[in-house]
Amino acid sequence: MAVGVASNGGVGAWAVVRIVPSRALCGTTPAQFADLAGRLAPLADAAKRRREDRKDRKRAPGAGRKATPFERRLLVALTHLRQGSSTRATAAMFGIHERSVRNWRDDLEALLGQHGFCPPGAPRPIRTLEDLQTHLDTVPTECCMVDGTHVPTKMPVEFEGQRQMFNGKDRDHVVKATVVTDSGRRPLWFEANPNHEGRTHDVTMLRAQSALLAVLAATTATVLADKGYVGLKYDIDPEGVLTPWVKPRGGELSVEDRDANHMLSSLRMPVEHAIGRIKWWRAMRYWRRPADRFDTGGKAVAVLASML
Repeated sequence: MAVGVASNGGVGAWAVVRIVPSRALCGTTPAQFADLAGRLAPLADAAKRRREDRKDRKRAPGAGRKATPFERRLLVALTHLRQGSSTRATAAMFGIHERSVRNWRDDLEALLGQHGFCPPGAPRPIRTLEDLQTHLDTVPTECCMVDGTHVPTKMPVEFEGQRQMFNGKDRDHVVKATVVTDSGRRPLWFEANPNHEGRTHDVTMLRAQSALLAVLAATTATVLADKGYVGLKYDIDPEGVLTPWVKPRGGELSVEDRDANHMLSSLRMPVEHAIGRIKWWRAMRYWRRPADRFDTGGKAVAVLASML
């Protein structure tokens, strides 16, 4: 695929350069880009037909300016997420208006959320929590991992907003989410903190995500988690949760407990790798948008990380 982009080729001269999808540019190889376009184009066409068929539509179908080809919209949106640049910088890169970048990015996030998580080996995409529970009940390793992740964001203007978004562990203002995965090292679910705060403890955030907590409680898979979820055993069957042993106040862990913690750390490494795949998209290294958009945007990037 090629896209025409205006670029300064010299003094007073402009040229059209040829852009081909690559992992360095938009996070995909040409083959992966073609496969992703094949998956999402039918969903985009269906959304377009729904807009054209709505009862309050005044413009006749086919009227107005012709839509930009879907492949170009996809390339621009993927590049924006991969590079983590502002809409203005991405617009300058492709020679378009920044409003187009924003609209195409939002459209792509909606399509990815509709498509669902599709890790290798999954019989069908994971679109709902019911799909997640079905998948976890059939994983070969009979275990899943859960962990919290956070992304730095800009400091709110008001003091109360600063206090709510400030994370004492990282000494920064962040947005947070819960990630679930299995031994495949790909994200299976991504859900942002419902109250959009950065100061919330991991297990407190999961308790606020009541529907997700209910799925983890009902699944037959054993849940592996780190010290941030030590209290999770009071919400789920203690035999279905494995968390590290905590050093008693004024005491030390035994050699057996330290070895057990080391073993658990190794077993739950796939969730760290899954979060790393999400953070490979630079839009998830610094969140430029409002906190209430983190669930939609973060889930879209997590869907990409599950497929690519």
